Amino acid sequence: MASRTLRAPAKLNLYLHIEGRRADGYHLMESLVAFTELADELHIDAAENLSLHVTGEFANEAGTSDSNLVLQAARALQAHTGCSKGATIRLTKNIPVGAGLGGGSADAAAALRGLNGVWQLGLSDEALHRLALTLGADVPMCLAGVSSIARGIGDVLDPLPVELPTLYALLVHPRAALLTKDVYTACAQLPMPQVAPWQMPTGGSNASSFIASLAPTRNHLQPAAIGVSPFVAEVLLTLETSMPTPDLVRMTGSGACCFALYADEARARVAQAQMMREHPDWFSCLTRLGA
Repeated sequence: MASRTLRAPAKLNLYLHIEGRRADGYHLMESLVAFTELADELHIDAAENLSLHVTGEFANEAGTSDSNLVLQAARALQAHTGCSKGATIRLTKNIPVGAGLGGGSADAAAALRGLNGVWQLGLSDEALHRLALTLGADVPMCLAGVSSIARGIGDVLDPLPVELPTLYALLVHPRAALLTKDVYTACAQLPMPQVAPWQMPTGGSNASSFIASLAPTRNHLQPAAIGVSPFVAEVLLTLETSMPTPDLVRMTGSGACCFALYADEARARVAQAQMMREHPDWFSCLTRLGA
């Protein structure tokens, strides 16, 4: 295939429990990861040289330097396979950067899949998974792209046995980036409350009972993120006091994006309209999860 167009969906950590720390500094965790309709888009054309062009609302924050995970993924794929082919990659950046939504990881995962096809490398899913892990702990889960329980450092994935019920998530980001390393450093100084393992409702159940099953869970990084950035506390409080009352409010990943979950679309749309009126300077997006 001479070209490919791929979506790179944002991920949500519906819960995130820190369970320890490895000797190399990586945190061990368990997280329920779901993927949203909000997505970046990559268009890849075969070319003589490798280049990246970024457009979209968050293009400036993503940049085209060597720190961009798309270029890192492409070069890792070249090095792993000995491929000397090039590609022109056009990335439309719709996902806020530094938000805990895994946008960079999703872009890298899409680049691996797309270039594997454009360059006709024929790498298996297992081989791509191993390569993805060298790029970051979130890249394997974005490569899989299905609702899963992620364990280890995010590399051990157990897809949910049934589809998520349809849920509506109002994503809100204060347009203030939060560095993951700062949040994890702050988290290491805080006590980790013990939380019982999450139990999925039998058969997946309906949206309301599914959200209720998440109530005992936590994002263990949330208190640390609040300590690092007051914007996180402001967004959480705004969502918690919004009308109609959301079914669940939480930060995703290491922040600073937070989300409100709703079991029905009508209530979610009212909340989105209110958010856009009262905080037009924040990024907000209503997206759907599940079937």
